[in-house]
Amino acid sequence: RSRPHRRQNPKMPTLRIHLTACNIKKLDVKFYNIERPRCWVNVKMGEQTYTTKVGIGLDPEWEETTEFTVEDPATQKVEGTFYVKCEKNGNEQQLGDMQTFALNKLLKGKQTFKGLVVPGGKADMMFTALDFGDDEPEEDDDAFMDFL
Repeated sequence: RSRPHRRQNPKMPTLRIHLTACNIKKLDVKFYNIERPRCWVNVKMGEQTYTTKVGIGLDPEWEETTEFTVEDPATQKVEGTFYVKCEKNGNEQQLGDMQTFALNKLLKGKQTFKGLVVPGGKADMMFTALDFGDDEPEEDDDAFMDFL
């Protein structure tokens, strides 16, 4: 019996995203009309989305992990959006711009820090390409070693 060249159900590459914490203590809460802030992050890739739990204050910790199936690591990007809500008046708003993070430079099995920069600070994330990406970083240019 001959083996097919392609597996019947090829396992799609997987990206793990660990959303750790944020610190937006430099946010001008008066300008944004926020009292008793509640913060969360939404990450999206194609139709897949994940939203952290709502954190209290300007520096909540989430320590949450999600995994996305990746169809094309060379071209797909993860979108990250930060939200803040005023507990007092219910005012909910996107803070800063939605940002995109490319997957094509991730190293296989190695965590890579990504910061979602927003007014007043940033949210910290770690991306790990579980089964795609290069094994070693690309050697861009060794000229910097010439001075040794």
